[in-house]
Amino acid sequence: MGDEKMQDFFLKEKPVMALVTIRRNREDIYCSMISKKIDTTYAHTVKTISRLEEEDLVESKKEGRKKILELTPEGEKFADKFIDLLEELNGNNSQKVEYSLKDN
Repeated sequence: MGDEKMQDFFLKEKPVMALVTIRRNREDIYCSMISKKIDTTYAHTVKTISRLEEEDLVESKKEGRKKILELTPEGEKFADKFIDLLEELNGNNSQKVEYSLKDN
């Protein structure tokens, strides 16, 4: 995880938003739902999720035609840190965090 390419990847907004979206979701979530929630194309979301899977932060399981996404324990750890950081930046206001995720 320490290589420069991984750092460049995680300094981008959409991967962070994808992790946080999966973490905060209370039901099954899949790529098309994430793409709508973080306002990006389906193709870009699939590419982002594939990279997160390669880094063992996200895992998927097939249910019919849908590919259900879940965070690995390491993915949960990263997502929680990103959520903490976003809350800190937004004054611990969860509504502001949700708003900032949708607007970026």
